[in-house]
Amino acid sequence: MSAGGELNFWNERGAAWHQAGPAGSKAPFLRQAAAHYLGVLRAIGPKSARVTDKMPFNFLWAGLIHLAFPRATIIHCRRAAIDTGLSIHQTLFHPGLAFPTGGSNLVAYFRSYQRLTDHWRRVLPADRFLEVEYEDLTREPEPVIRRIIAGCGLPWQDGCLRPERNPRAVKTPSKWQTRQPIYRDSVERWRRYEPWLGPLRALLADA
Repeated sequence: MSAGGELNFWNERGAAWHQAGPAGSKAPFLRQAAAHYLGVLRAIGPKSARVTDKMPFNFLWAGLIHLAFPRATIIHCRRAAIDTGLSIHQTLFHPGLAFPTGGSNLVAYFRSYQRLTDHWRRVLPADRFLEVEYEDLTREPEPVIRRIIAGCGLPWQDGCLRPERNPRAVKTPSKWQTRQPIYRDSVERWRRYEPWLGPLRALLADA
């Protein structure tokens, strides 16, 4: 198994999908997208049975991904809305990323994300759209991680419980977390900043 990091492939292909109109749902377009993506993945892990792509914006294209790869496992990790919003607000992202990082605009974006993932939950097969609760994962990691590994059709390895021991390079904003054992310090982290939540306080009402 190899890690692809955050690949921009589906953001680019999704834009082409929109431009293609009705042709975007036809077999030639999907076959070409699948072939090009497999080429990207094989370059990352030539001998790997699985290659991960943890681009957060893939939630926008879950339907397209499923059409191109009906057997792919799409893992949706959910976290408390307010903790997610606060984490986004406090992370220094590249200024070119097209999404809000604070205030009422972030609240609106987050709720749009929730509506879209609610849709994917309704229309995608449950065994292909695997959902994980961040709070469950950090409270009792092994059963959650075992479910992920089984959902991907992979054999269990005890190293899955020790991600901090993986020596591979990490270039995404979560790089420092990956060097720590699984921890729960970020659960209800918003409470430390409660007086200063501002518009993000609205996310407290979101499950």
